[in-house]
Amino acid sequence: MTSASGGVEPVPTPVKPYAPAVAISPYGFRESENAVVGHLGSKMSFVGLFMLGIGLCFVVSAIIRWQRREEIDVGLLFLTLLFMVFGIWTHRAGREFHKVASTEGSDVGHLMLALTNLLRLYSLVYLIFFIALIFAFIELTAESLGG
Repeated sequence: MTSASGGVEPVPTPVKPYAPAVAISPYGFRESENAVVGHLGSKMSFVGLFMLGIGLCFVVSAIIRWQRREEIDVGLLFLTLLFMVFGIWTHRAGREFHKVASTEGSDVGHLMLALTNLLRLYSLVYLIFFIALIFAFIELTAESLGG
């Protein structure tokens, strides 16, 4: 190739896409590690289902109270929602942890799904605690200014 100034430009060499030197194989836990993760998953799944059951009992209680008093108990509905959401996410995380222990070759995928559900759960707990802290600060400030 020649340039506008009459000189010869070097021909660019094609860029090869990056390829790892060694193929990455899926990670699999050892039997002892699978036992720990499997037990954790089973227990988390049970706790999640139990929390969901408590949430359903609270729904029934809220409906009964609503029929008797003809007013909705907002606190009980909030508690119901929390128990149900916590139960679902805990059960899902537990189920994925159990899959880590019971399947071969897809441990990391199941582990990431379990951790995603735990992140959702603890993000909600974090948000609730943060809001409670703000309200506590407001309450303390109002109490100290008022008297």
